Amino acid sequence: MPSIQAQNVNHPDYQEDLNSEKYNWIREAMLASLPDWNSNESMDFPQLEARVHAYLQEKKVPRELFPKPGSVRWYTKAVQLDLEAKGEIERLPDQSPIRLRRGNV
Repeated sequence: MPSIQAQNVNHPDYQEDLNSEKYNWIREAMLASLPDWNSNESMDFPQLEARVHAYLQEKKVPRELFPKPGSVRWYTKAVQLDLEAKGEIERLPDQSPIRLRRGNV
């Protein structure tokens, strides 16, 4: 099974091996869902997770790819941290709960 070394914006020295097929589906869903960096809009994590779920259903991603309850949530968080580390998405400063949007890359 091919994997991706995902980074973690909160722990720069840590990397997680993620299934590349799952990673790519979640990344695609996140980037399609998050507002652009130059808009005034952003999204909190529960909104993002709901949009990722909807995107996966819309694209008819096999349920077998994410069989366990919570696996989409776990992958969404892992990919979020990786994309933040790479600058593809950004966390708005001084927001609680965190708010996200696409990065300026």
